[in-house]
Amino acid sequence: MNVFRTLITVAAATLATTGLAQAQTYSPDAISSLRYMIEEEKLAGNVYRVFGGLYPTIKPFQNIPKSEDTHMAALVGQAGLAGVDVSDLTSLSAGQFQNSTLQSLYGSLVAQGSTSSFAALTVGKNIELLDIQDLIAARALVPTSSSLYTVYGNLMNGSNNHLNAFNTWLAFTPQPPVPEPETYALMLAGLALVGGAARRRRSA
Repeated sequence: MNVFRTLITVAAATLATTGLAQAQTYSPDAISSLRYMIEEEKLAGNVYRVFGGLYPTIKPFQNIPKSEDTHMAALVGQAGLAGVDVSDLTSLSAGQFQNSTLQSLYGSLVAQGSTSSFAALTVGKNIELLDIQDLIAARALVPTSSSLYTVYGNLMNGSNNHLNAFNTWLAFTPQPPVPEPETYALMLAGLALVGGAARRRRSA
């Protein structure tokens, strides 16, 4: 957690030096979306760290979690500017989430990616696709002149870079044999949760 607090401090200092550290006011929907995105960035980092332990030779799972920490810290900094207390989110342990949908999604994705390196990379790809969709939706809720709008745009660029990394590794990672029925069902359940989460974000 000390590393995360350092990232938050750096993010706040960066905002101050670039002239963006000013109070921001957002709608309740925008604030709710901001809180959701903080947890979604946490989910990505937590999942990737699990896979980093399982597949230590796959570089995206070693490098991208640090980027996800930075993404989360940037959003926490934005919450601070808006006067939104998110200490209930930043105090959560790895694998723990306030949002029940994200809690279920975490367990499903970890289980799915634990079956093979190809499955884990596919999970990474799906997480980044979901993240991009949700960032677009969240960005639409805030003024284009706000610092949060800028941060969301920066995070979208980062997610696109992560997506490219996962696609690159998927291109030369052999697919596993046809999965057993229970494994296949687990994979389908994970995909359904990703799709359902995306639909809920679009409806919101």
